[in-house]
Amino acid sequence: MARSNKDDNPSPESGREQPWWNRPVLGKGGLIEGIIHSKQEVPEEALIERKKHANDLYIFAKTAEAIDSPQFLDQEFITYIKIQYMLDNDLGEYAGLKQSYRYLELAIDVKDLLLFINQTELRYRGYKQQEFYDQVPEILKESEDAETFKQRLERTVVEAIAQTKTAEGKEALDHYADNLKQISDNPLGLNLLRRFHSFEQSDYSVLASISDLIRNIEIRNVNDLAILTHLVNKNINLFDKISQIVQMPPEKNNSRSFALIVQFIALNHQHRNTVLKFEELIKVLRQWLRYYSLIFNIQQSYPETDYKQPPEFTEPIPGEKVYRKYLNALTDKNQQIYYYDLGQNAPL
Repeated sequence: MARSNKDDNPSPESGREQPWWNRPVLGKGGLIEGIIHSKQEVPEEALIERKKHANDLYIFAKTAEAIDSPQFLDQEFITYIKIQYMLDNDLGEYAGLKQSYRYLELAIDVKDLLLFINQTELRYRGYKQQEFYDQVPEILKESEDAETFKQRLERTVVEAIAQTKTAEGKEALDHYADNLKQISDNPLGLNLLRRFHSFEQSDYSVLASISDLIRNIEIRNVNDLAILTHLVNKNINLFDKISQIVQMPPEKNNSRSFALIVQFIALNHQHRNTVLKFEELIKVLRQWLRYYSLIFNIQQSYPETDYKQPPEFTEPIPGEKVYRKYLNALTDKNQQIYYYDLGQNAPL
């Protein structure tokens, strides 16, 4: 019986399937090629280690997916994140505005406390009360920190209350001191109070006016700096009154710079709750990234060219899609700016 052509011309693949004693030494399917190209098994301990890291990563991946929200990729929210970065790092037009922004936002936040202080000074003008009001600037000046200020203020107000005749007057002084203490709880609060007194600015109603102006900015205009600059120009008398209090640098004391601050305050008020959830997501993603890096390093140590990789080595890693989404949204590749610390040096 004639032998088939298949048997006469075995392929290299069929050669590799033959027992080693029937295989040629050189050429396709030869013994030398088999020795060179044979793949090793990934060590069992590496697979166990990878599985342990994958289990930990899975928990953080699912947590990140649960926190994730379409709000975080809203263009206005991304703008808010980018401006925060520019302020914090003194970049572009925002250079030198961080401190002024922080003072103005604090002043607006405590405006009701300041207005009560102002109204108390105007309404309760007995001798002992006036004497107490006059002592407050000295206490502010001589107090190195908030705790010292509170202690000295408490001793002084207790004495003033003891010598005030009416219950209403006593209560007003007590509330007056409490408001001052509350403001001083903020790291910038003590210095803000000092600056109001240093520049003899007691018309705190200007803060209410600026607050109303910011609160009434239409959402559709919050990203339009031309409109915001025009709005500041129309109310420039308000900002002139507050410029020294918020330590606006002389070279930045203009409508455009105030418009930038107004824009960020408006965005901050609108997104302050969203950013708390977003920071929670970022915290989880950083934890996820730790395990991702460990898994990546294990897989890199056993490349497909030399090892028989198990299926999980090529499967999508849970959470990677979420991470990449925000890495792309918060990265300016042209300027190499990362608007949020997402662990950019990770192997992604």
